[in-house]
Amino acid sequence: MKKWRGKIQPYMLRPFIYMTFTRFLLALCLLLLINFFYSKTAGRPILSTVMLLGGVAFALLSWIAYLRLDGIKLPKIMMTRVNPRKKPRRMVGDIIDYVDEQPQVTFEELDDAEKDLCILGADLFCCVVFVVVSLLA
Repeated sequence: MKKWRGKIQPYMLRPFIYMTFTRFLLALCLLLLINFFYSKTAGRPILSTVMLLGGVAFALLSWIAYLRLDGIKLPKIMMTRVNPRKKPRRMVGDIIDYVDEQPQVTFEELDDAEKDLCILGADLFCCVVFVVVSLLA
């Protein structure tokens, strides 16, 4: 087992928040759509089952990120890191406008271990939220 616990840095917070927010909202929309269409055919509300399904899916994704973080060789499809949020390119303004700002670290600028830590944290957060919602619904 590699020593990855000490690699959590403050500059990783911004990519973590962006990744968590986008994954949570995309999954929530997908799960609510599934609930909307299948609850009519099932004749009963299935919100708790659908939310539990989302929690299990995020638990599996976080397990894959954990395995990548430990250095286990996985199939190529499981080694890809997906970032659904892409920043648009803006070529407006002058360099003097940005002199006083600190450079912001994006997800693409992180190394592989830091990317896996962000993915692991985002997936675990979404997993916990969906499991709690499934228990409350």
